[in-house]
Amino acid sequence: MTVESETLADAARRFGEVIAAERTSTLAALEAERAAAIKIIAALRKENERRARSSGGKFVLGFLIGTAIGVTAVNVLMQRTSEESRVKLAKNLGEARTNVSVRLREAVEAGKRAAAAAEQDLWAEYRKRIADDGGNK
Repeated sequence: MTVESETLADAARRFGEVIAAERTSTLAALEAERAAAIKIIAALRKENERRARSSGGKFVLGFLIGTAIGVTAVNVLMQRTSEESRVKLAKNLGEARTNVSVRLREAVEAGKRAAAAAEQDLWAEYRKRIADDGGNK
């Protein structure tokens, strides 16, 4: 080998070593980035789970407080004796029964009227057909 070819070979070898070193450092940097990304994702998942547990607890607490306020409001607004409540309930029940029976009676009467009208229509149709058939014979 000549000096020039040895110099070129040496330069090529050093260039290859530099490329290999760069490749190794790049792979190491990428691996470090990957590990950091995995840690960030794990931290985000943990935070998301914490928030989910926290918000669920807040919902239950809010629901219980709202229920307590609602029950208290109903008790304050509806302060009647049990006797008053029974009398009012009986009165409303009696009115409801009367309304139902009246509406049922009216519905039956309307059904009877409709049936009678349909019967009259059928008789009229029958008489018409008899008259038409009698004239054709």
